[in-house]
Amino acid sequence: MSKQDKAKAKRAKKNKQIIYMMLAASLVVVAVMGFNIVRISLKKSAGSGEVVEKTNTSSMKNDQYVIGNNPTQFQQDEFKKLTEALKGDDQLAISEAVVRNFIADYFTWTNKDGNYEVGGLQYIYGPMFTSFQEQSRWEFYKDLDLYISQYGRENLLEVSDITITSSAVAGNFELYSGEEFASFYIETTWNYKPSPKIDVDSFQKTGYFTVINNNGRYEIAQFFDHYD
Repeated sequence: MSKQDKAKAKRAKKNKQIIYMMLAASLVVVAVMGFNIVRISLKKSAGSGEVVEKTNTSSMKNDQYVIGNNPTQFQQDEFKKLTEALKGDDQLAISEAVVRNFIADYFTWTNKDGNYEVGGLQYIYGPMFTSFQEQSRWEFYKDLDLYISQYGRENLLEVSDITITSSAVAGNFELYSGEEFASFYIETTWNYKPSPKIDVDSFQKTGYFTVINNNGRYEIAQFFDHYD
């Protein structure tokens, strides 16, 4: 092999090494970018500007319900109790657990992004779902966007404990459609975690609920914040 051929061979070998190094560097960059994309996708931007890690609770579900988005620890504990109640045949106990889970989600704002994200809807009687959601956005949730922007989501309402003050089997409950379902009446009170920004005690802390057995699925057919 001539000197010229040897020089060409060396250059070709060197070029291959450079190409391999560039490919390796590219793979590292792609891997890092992929990691960042996955990491970001597992995060959720809060209304106050901070980024909150999503809680991996995809396994928290049972035959009837799935836990809500970004649940607080209290919500997770209540959902576990609901799952246990569903394993038994005590309909009143199941109804109480449904109400507790509704309250824990609906009246907690620290894990909501805006007034479009109404909590606890899965516990509402199916045909009332849409109307209840719209009503909530115009009532209890109407100022949520403003509260998030002014005070930060982390300083808003978060249910900390719930007390069932009274519960009873209530006989059949007739809906506007004329349908009748076995029902259960439940009275409750609850508290919120203290907040440095808002007066949590000025918000609703009592509820009067009627839960129906809708073909084996327990759903809230009505509730009020006061009793006449």
